[in-house]
Amino acid sequence: MKTHVPPALYAVDLSGCTDLIDRASAEIMAAFCAALRRAGATVVHELFHSFPGTGLTCVLILSESHAILHTWPETGTVNIDIFSCSPRLKSLEAIDELRRSFGAQHVTVQEILRADGHHPDVISRSA
Repeated sequence: MKTHVPPALYAVDLSGCTDLIDRASAEIMAAFCAALRRAGATVVHELFHSFPGTGLTCVLILSESHAILHTWPETGTVNIDIFSCSPRLKSLEAIDELRRSFGAQHVTVQEILRADGHHPDVISRSA
């Protein structure tokens, strides 16, 4: 019998990122993609936008769902959301790799279990 693993969203705040300020946008995007791939993600599309004189937003569309990264180099802050519908994706491994890569001094991770629209035992009811 298979054990069902519900989809989960990891909402991550990295602060005190000492290795963020001097990194080019393309380098940050590459680190983000590489960390997700090493954690088991299949990246099907990647997009990023640099905000002149400030941060970066990266969006990865994954076969497993999606991942988003926002940076604020001026404050040494990175916010990451990773949503996965697959237990194959080891989100916490990707988060730890990114923590090391950006030199984060503080990490906050929230795991939020999400409803699964494909699981036959889930019944949606309106109030």
